[in-house]
Amino acid sequence: MTAPLPLPESFALTWRGYDREQVDERIDELLAEIRLLTADRDAAVTEAENLARRLERARAEHAELSARIDRLCHTPADPAAVSDRVRHLLGLAHAEADGIVATARERAAAIVREAEAAADRRTADARAHAYRIVDDARRRADRLASIERRTADRLRQIDAFLADAESLLDEQAPLRAVA
Repeated sequence: MTAPLPLPESFALTWRGYDREQVDERIDELLAEIRLLTADRDAAVTEAENLARRLERARAEHAELSARIDRLCHTPADPAAVSDRVRHLLGLAHAEADGIVATARERAAAIVREAEAAADRRTADARAHAYRIVDDARRRADRLASIERRTADRLRQIDAFLADAESLLDEQAPLRAVA
């Protein structure tokens, strides 16, 4: 699991600024959402890994069954020890067995292809979902950073305005006393 994007713990307090509790609550909400999205992404990646392991087990089982079929079908009876009729029946049985083996291999290959395709789709879906989650979290973090920059700019403008106002008031104070 990757750590969420770092966000400031709090904002500086200024005169006529934002409500600190409100800003802290919003940041806490966004951090909780990022943690939730990260957990979702991690769960999707885990699911994809589980599917990959299941596919590998299915492949191993397929290889084992293919080897058993090959052993059973390639152990022919000794044709010299049987009569012509039995030899003919044995030839028909071998031909039928070869057909069954070919059909079984085709079906097994189709099942493996389907399992691989399903695993690939699930893996791709999980990755796409994870990327969307990360992209969404980054966009939200960028928006928060942008809001923080705009807020800091506004606060600087307000401070400058107040300083100008105080300066003007300090200059005008003696005039009022004289009048």
